[in-house]
Amino acid sequence: MIDLIQWYVNDHFNFQLPRILELERYYAGDENIHYWNSGKSHKQADERITSGYPGYITDIHTGYELANPLTYGYDNPQSDADTGEKLLNQLTLFNRANSEPYHEMMMFKNACNTGRAYELIYCAKDDSEPQMTAVDPNQAFVVWSTDVKPTELFGVRYYAVNVADDSYYLVEVYTEYDTYYFKADKTPNNGWTLDKRVNHSFGHVPLLEYRLNDERMGIWESQIDNIDAYDIAKSEMANTQEDFSNSKLVISGKIRRNKREPQTDPNGKPLFVDNVTNAITYEFKDKNGKENKQAMQPLVNTLANTLFLTPYMYQDANGNKQFNQTSAEYLTKEANAADWKTYIDEIKQRILQGSNTPDLSDESFAQDQTGEALSYKLWGTDQNQAAMHEVFKSSITRRLQLLAVQWLNTDKTSIGNSDYQNVTISFTPNLPKNDAKQVDLVSSALGTGAISDDTGRDMLEGVTGVPASMEKDRIDKQKQEAAKETGGAFQQSLADFQKQKKLGGGGNDSDNTADKPS
Repeated sequence: MIDLIQWYVNDHFNFQLPRILELERYYAGDENIHYWNSGKSHKQADERITSGYPGYITDIHTGYELANPLTYGYDNPQSDADTGEKLLNQLTLFNRANSEPYHEMMMFKNACNTGRAYELIYCAKDDSEPQMTAVDPNQAFVVWSTDVKPTELFGVRYYAVNVADDSYYLVEVYTEYDTYYFKADKTPNNGWTLDKRVNHSFGHVPLLEYRLNDERMGIWESQIDNIDAYDIAKSEMANTQEDFSNSKLVISGKIRRNKREPQTDPNGKPLFVDNVTNAITYEFKDKNGKENKQAMQPLVNTLANTLFLTPYMYQDANGNKQFNQTSAEYLTKEANAADWKTYIDEIKQRILQGSNTPDLSDESFAQDQTGEALSYKLWGTDQNQAAMHEVFKSSITRRLQLLAVQWLNTDKTSIGNSDYQNVTISFTPNLPKNDAKQVDLVSSALGTGAISDDTGRDMLEGVTGVPASMEKDRIDKQKQEAAKETGGAFQQSLADFQKQKKLGGGGNDSDNTADKPS
């Protein structure tokens, strides 16, 4: 088995890990534009601007799905009397102890980035209470069977350790009943020595895999080419703007300047004017042995605000005199900003549409639209999320199965082996809210009898900020106090009546209707 597991570790380390690290790097804003060989010289602008779309897309989808915590319910189709109260109470305590809403967001974020997320269910040393934690996808994988309905054979978590310049890997292998702890060499796929073996009572492999989809692809992974193209387009426009500010000054003609400097060739070698031929030469002396004069050229200060240019006469190839007008201008190139914007906007739309992400920069999102109008804008997102929900629910149900087995083995609660299957999991999208409309909607539904009071309280939980169960308790308490006040007022009225009756009993009006019981 060790040889087989080492083969899988080697495969993950050499072939899957580079891709996962690249995707995580993109999410962190370290996109491939930072490593692009642009071919720019050191004198040219070479900006490297990232789009930030991987982080934007992941965060939008994570917030849309899980900014509102998951809702857990219970429904046993075979028994209406089974409310699952004990299981739900135990699950509530577990979720509260493990910061379950934040944990779900971390799992969903990892799945959006890399197409997969990993969760470890474990018990701390000398403790039987189960806990859960998210495991970085670059450190873990699960091996599945080849059955029609695959099952987990084992899971592996491996990570590097560096202590006092001593580097090595630790490898943890999770099976159905045991966890094996190995120490490896400086690479994780060889040199294993078994440190310890620990039994667990979950009854299943405790390293769970959450998939974003069957292909295990990140939500924006298919758009990496477009993201790279967007980065290059933005960077090149920035380079163009920066190079404009460093444009070259081109001068045609003679510059009238008093200051001159020695003239050299491109390699810096001095040039001279031959005394006999009046031509430019490298020779220090002419053919008569007389020293040639140093060739001089006007000293051009490109930082000066003013240049004095003079026209001049010259002879063409036929010896005719010609007149040349001097000119000076900056050498620049025109940037078609309109075409550039059309180009990057097109890429942007491809990225967002390819990942089913709403464009929040769309001005219509800021308007007070009806729910139906807004739902059309989120239609693509909802289609994509519907599949994600089912995949995630199946993994969470797997978590509940492990917890149920652990609680049953440790007598935490009297639950059945299959009670976890009756737990319902609901996602509540985090949509823009209109509290007034929500209250009107619930009030109308309650008035027509279409929904129960409990359902109405559930629907208004996001408006009041008070859990539905707590709101019910408050209403019951309020009714009890109101009943006491009503009863007290009635008793006081009755006492007043009796007192008035006694006071009026000795008078002439003792037989009036006030003395007779109604």
